[in-house]
Amino acid sequence: MQLDCYTFGMGGTRTLPLFDKNVHPSSWNERMLPGEYAVHDSHFEGEPFCVVFSSLAEAETYARERVAEDPGLRCRIFDHQGLVGKPIREFKGGSYKGESDLSPRFRRWVGSVLFFGGIILTIVDWHADFKLLWPAMLGTRMLIPGFLLLFTEAMIVFYARRESAQTEKRAG
Repeated sequence: MQLDCYTFGMGGTRTLPLFDKNVHPSSWNERMLPGEYAVHDSHFEGEPFCVVFSSLAEAETYARERVAEDPGLRCRIFDHQGLVGKPIREFKGGSYKGESDLSPRFRRWVGSVLFFGGIILTIVDWHADFKLLWPAMLGTRMLIPGFLLLFTEAMIVFYARRESAQTEKRAG
């Protein structure tokens, strides 16, 4: 569903490149009218673009459909003011991984290895009455980053479940 239309106020759906030096105004949001909403995908093939809708409901429906098609996608909805402030809405697929985010799998595996490995090394040195020194030294230094990774993952899961429960409560 990609339309190459730069006209103003035509209603419906249109696709705009994020920046087009051959058109004036060249920025995507400057070619939108108040009351229009643009959906930005987290990744696209070829030239970056956004899809513009005449209502927020249409933009939300499109974003939900895109995320359902591709669970690794994030869609953000902006109004005619563009990237000023936070997006109006954001939809993320279940397997979306942010650009700078550590994956849940990484947090769980590395956190577990560090935390439980640190405990094992500390216990080994404890049984040797701390005569070896190096297992306890390494073990205690592994415990903290491991704990932080596992705690972070636990909080992310907790808040995601809490948010989905609240969303279901509002919908039902």
